[in-house]
Formats: sequence, structure tokens, C-alpha cells
Amino acid sequence: MPQLTRRQLLGMGLAGASLAGCSRQASAYFGRLDPPKESILRIGNASEPTSLDPHKVGGVIGELHLSIALFDGLTEYHPRTLEPLPAIAERWYPEDGARVWMFHLRPGVVWSDGKPCTAEDFVYSWRRVVDPETVCPYANLLYYVRNGQRVNEGKLPTAQLGVQAVDPLTLRIEMEEPTVYFPNLTSFFIFRPVPRQSIAAYKERWARPGSMVSNGAFRLVEHVPYHQVVMERSQTYWDRKHVRLDKLYFLPITDFSQNINLYQAGEMDVMVGGALPRPLLSELRKHRDYHVDGKFITYYLTFNCKREPFNDPQLRQALSLSINRRDLAVRFLRGDGEPASSFVPPGIPGYRSPALQTQAVPDLAGLPPLTLHSMTREPDRTVTEVLQSMWSERGIRVELQSEESQTFLARLRRHDFGLAVARWGGDYLDPTTFLNLNNGPNPQNYSDWDDPEYRAQMRRAAVEADAARRYRLLAAAEARLLEQTPITPLFHTGLQYLRKPWVNGWEPNLQDLHPLKYVSVDQTWQPV
Repeated sequence: MPQLTRRQLLGMGLAGASLAGCSRQASAYFGRLDPPKESILRIGNASEPTSLDPHKVGGVIGELHLSIALFDGLTEYHPRTLEPLPAIAERWYPEDGARVWMFHLRPGVVWSDGKPCTAEDFVYSWRRVVDPETVCPYANLLYYVRNGQRVNEGKLPTAQLGVQAVDPLTLRIEMEEPTVYFPNLTSFFIFRPVPRQSIAAYKERWARPGSMVSNGAFRLVEHVPYHQVVMERSQTYWDRKHVRLDKLYFLPITDFSQNINLYQAGEMDVMVGGALPRPLLSELRKHRDYHVDGKFITYYLTFNCKREPFNDPQLRQALSLSINRRDLAVRFLRGDGEPASSFVPPGIPGYRSPALQTQAVPDLAGLPPLTLHSMTREPDRTVTEVLQSMWSERGIRVELQSEESQTFLARLRRHDFGLAVARWGGDYLDPTTFLNLNNGPNPQNYSDWDDPEYRAQMRRAAVEADAARRYRLLAAAEARLLEQTPITPLFHTGLQYLRKPWVNGWEPNLQDLHPLKYVSVDQTWQPV
């Protein structure tokens, strides 16, 4: 691997100087085409992770890749369809009309320290997720489990969470409502167990090299902040015979232009979604190693519904109607997104979203100056500039304020804003992964909107066992969401990324999630 000084040298402008690439380049690809001599994968992995503790991270795609490489769950994503595959759980089935789920764990699964991984580890971990002291950004996903929300709100002790180890290899989960799609959630990183023995010994320092214990396909070797995270294949992993890579190098993308130079120079094998510099996109699209998979991300405008003037739904609707989404997506974003007429993106089999209302735009004159918040990254800044221009034409003065991702998300979670551009990528293939964001209080309900009618519609859908009727009920709830406008969708997009041709098993899928246990490197690959 290159040292930091080498990376700094590479940052001096290879991409800016030439897009023609280096030695042994086939013209169809971007940059050097020298496969690594070892079975390693070098990943340009978005920003520096907030933490390596999966209960402390907020779901940035790079953090997801780290978590699912280190930790195995009840199920694992199918690399292409994302359907749940058996992992630590060999089999599962519902009881009592999907009010209870039973998972039977495979024997012989151990942590990297050799200790057995049992049903009790899942009980401990899920209780830790909803423990208010953990402050887990994704605790709301455990609200499906009985008492999950009340425990997370401090109204019940963690022991009241509806998860039970019947015996070391049997996990019983009681749901708040019948939840027929619950297995689809269990591959998500928040449902994967963390090591109670390591946390007990090292407290807040457990997720560091030398103290981290994991149960996944890879184990942590090194973490140099803002330089790299290194993992190696775990010799204790239950399915290690099917893991092809010996080592993983995750390089944080602190500067998109600098890091594309690393890819171009052959120092990266994959540059993950959302990390490509926009000025180069039109050129990168010409190359065979450019990819974009699905469009399961919605960019949207979120209003703080508890702050004037955004506590008025008619004003929120008027601001929404004044946005030309086609111009935004096609003209200004150059086709990087599709204009959104719904919050839930298309692509979920069997689900049909209602459409946004279209009508004459009310008069918006007389509004006080507005502040529009966003991340500093692209395309967020471009989106805010376009909205500023559109609203300026209607006599609204808009000030733009941008911040780096962690600061911005913290602002949204404490509701310290009036108007902001946010985005959400679905965590699982069901409309509720989007619709639950505004279903009462939770860390991702940035709007602070709490509508009894919407919650009632979501509850009716939750208890409906028939899939078609359930989807119709969810569509009715989405219609209510669009009508009341605590958020308004702008465009749907996917994550664009670069992948060298010798990387196999990095399958296209709707969520840009890639379990690295299935990935391999063809060290003999040659350009044709």
C-alpha cells in the first residue's frame, strides 16, 4: 500500500493534467490497469468513519461496508437481489401471524477470540441499540420489536425488549405488530451482534485495533484516522472457505479530486458510490469501469415543522410547488437524477407510489428571508444553489449555509434549522424504509412532524398480512405525507462509482451494498 506521502504526491494533479491514464491502459478504462499481485482489495471508501462501533454510526455507505465486513448477522445480503441469505441463522419462520419470529442459529459460530457466538449475543446487542445511553442513530429500526420504542425513550428497562434467547442456538423475537418482512431487515448492520466481552473489558475503546473482537468474514488489523482502515480474512469465521480476499484496505475519501488520482494511478480497485468529483463525471461515464446501480436514494427538502413559518402546511406546499424538478434533475444535475414525483423511489416490486400534487403556484411574496442548510458535498451544493435561484425568481431571498456531513447531520437531529436539503437511501427493500422516517419521533425525523392520521395509516399497514393490501395502505400513507409536506422529494438517484475490471463479485444492486465475503480479485486479468 502507498504511504501517506505517496498519496499526497498523487494529489498534485494527475486527473487535472490528463484523463488519458498511465501505462498499460486499455482506452476503454480509466487509468492504470495493473491488477494487484496479492489477493487484496483497495477501496476508496467515502469519508472517515464516525466510529467502527456499528451502534454509533449514521449509515454513510462507507460505514456500512466496514460494519458488514467485520460483523455477521442472522442473515446476509444476496449480493445482487439483497434478499436475506442464511448466515449465523440457518433457518427462520414466523409464528402467531408474524407477531413472533424464530431464528435457529448454526452451531460452531465463534468470535475472533474463539468464544461462541450465541443467541445471548443478539439479545445483548439489540438491548444495547435501544439503550438510551448508547444514542444509536438507527435505534428506531428496533421499534419493530416489542417495547423497542419505549425502551429507547427511557420508559422501560432494556430487559423488557421483546427478544429472548430460548437456548444458545434459538432466538425468539416478539414484534410490536405483525411484521411479515422482518427477515429483510436482519441483514442490516444494526441487527448484527457486537462483542459483549470486548465492550465489558475496554468500554469506549473496544472498537480499536488490538481490542476489537468481531465475528465477520474479516477482522480489524489497523486504523489510522484519515489514512486507512486495514482488515484481514478472519481465520475463525464460520464460512471462511468461501472468502476469497486476504486483505482489505479502506481509504477515506477526504478530497474527491485527489482520490480519483489514486484510482487513476492504480492505487485503488474500487471508488465507492457518491465519491466521484462532479466536474469529471461526463468524462468518467465514457469508461467501462464507471457504474451506477439503481436509484434507491431520494434527495428531499425537509422543513422544521415546529419553527415558523414552516409550521404552516400551506406554505410548505407552496414552496414545494415552486420547484421545477425536471430542470433541477436534467438541466442542472445533467441527468444524474430522475425528477421525483414521490418520496419512495420506484423499483420496489409490487409497490406503486402516489404522485405529487401539481397545481398553480401560490403567491410567495412577502416571505421573510430564508436560510437553506446542506452538506458541503456535491450535488448538495448545486441543489441548494438551484433552489435559491428558483425561489429568488419568486421574490424570496434565500441564504445558503453548508457544513461537513457530521456537523450537518447533528444539526438536523437536534432540529436546529428551518429548511434543509437532505437525502435518504433505503436500508431495505420495502416502502417503510422511507415512510418510517416521518412516522413519529425518531433520529431521522428531521422535520419533527408528528401527524396522528399518518401514524394511524402506517399502523393499519403494519398489521395487514396481505401484501397487496398492505402496499395500498402504505401508498395512502405516502399520499398523506406528500399532502402535508413535512418533506418534499426533489429527485431520485443512485450512487455512481468506479470499479476496476479485475474485481469480481461486486454485483449491481438497488442499494449499492456489497458484502465483501463474495468479492474476489482476478490477479491474472489482462486488458483485451
